[in-house]
Amino acid sequence: MIYFILGSHPELSIAEIRAVLGDNYRPVFISDSVLVIDSIDWNLGDLQNRLAGIVKIGRIAGELTTWDKTQVADLMASLASGAAGKNKVSFGISVYDLGDKKMTRFLERDLDQLGLEIKKRLKETGRPVRYVKGKEPRLSSAVVETNGLLESGGEFVLLATTNTILIGQTEAIQNFKAWSDRDYGRPARDAKSGMLPPKLARMMINLGGIDPHGATLLDPFCGSGTVLTEGVLMGFETLIGSDITPKAVADTKTNMTWIVDRLNLSTPNLSLYVTPATELPSVHSSLVDLLVTEVFLGNPRVKTLDQAEARRLESELIPLFRDSFTSLATLLKPTARAVVAFPAYKTKSGDWHRLSLKSLLQSLGYRILGNHLYYREDQFVARDIYVLTRK
Repeated sequence: MIYFILGSHPELSIAEIRAVLGDNYRPVFISDSVLVIDSIDWNLGDLQNRLAGIVKIGRIAGELTTWDKTQVADLMASLASGAAGKNKVSFGISVYDLGDKKMTRFLERDLDQLGLEIKKRLKETGRPVRYVKGKEPRLSSAVVETNGLLESGGEFVLLATTNTILIGQTEAIQNFKAWSDRDYGRPARDAKSGMLPPKLARMMINLGGIDPHGATLLDPFCGSGTVLTEGVLMGFETLIGSDITPKAVADTKTNMTWIVDRLNLSTPNLSLYVTPATELPSVHSSLVDLLVTEVFLGNPRVKTLDQAEARRLESELIPLFRDSFTSLATLLKPTARAVVAFPAYKTKSGDWHRLSLKSLLQSLGYRILGNHLYYREDQFVARDIYVLTRK
């Protein structure tokens, strides 16, 4: 079995995995932080690089019906002792709830004792040993990476289900440095206009559920080009972007050049247009396999939404979306998908006001395959993400 440690939006992370794996998605256990599926024929490092909403991926190496610290220590020590490369053996352990909170708390309390048992066994190999601990009973990808655990000993996990305790070993972790570099290091950033995070852009592309190689990706509201730069990294053959402002298209060019030069990529087949989305079919007629975009979410907000403002926003935005997505539908192949982030607004009650989009999109000939809300607790505007196909 394979386990995934989910990111900050578990429901969206699971939807991303399901879309990428397709028929190979066979879930066994699911919680708010972990997904376990049947074994798959994937290189887990490649799969981790493909996915954006996953913190760690590993394989289940053992299973217990009752807790046996000696047996677990023996197994983890055996796995860690096989580490190659460095003389010192460094290892760490994380505990995750997979349905049994009581057992999870017990394992967390017993974690250090287990670590000492493993360390004692590993010292018998004659190699220096280090047990890496974090502030929490779950090691972050940064702790795993900075301590070189995957190369020098291992990160092991204990997953407490309602009936068993699964023992796993992590094989791949999220490359947090690369994600941060693409987010904060890109040369053209426009915080005033709002910026789609690269992780979310990648997740939205993955929600499309298509093989990027040989495919065409369109972003008709490209902004600074986050979707398109993620697309070139994923291997899309043709990339098309448009925006109503010349600055946005210029920023996309700048960021695309930066990522291609920085990572020594092949020059992409990229077409960019300064045009409203409603007029894009008149300047670019080729059909696309996948449309991924974020519409304008509005100016930054510092307060919640009241009913009067909600009605005003509906009256302003729905006609704009109707016109744009009527035109964009003509650019989609019959089998194409569209993944679109629309705005949703926090209300005084703490709920999210979501625009009346379902009936609109269905009336335009789209079929809704999925709908996901993405937000941070301190935000007043969320992203209401729709996964669509043509009827």
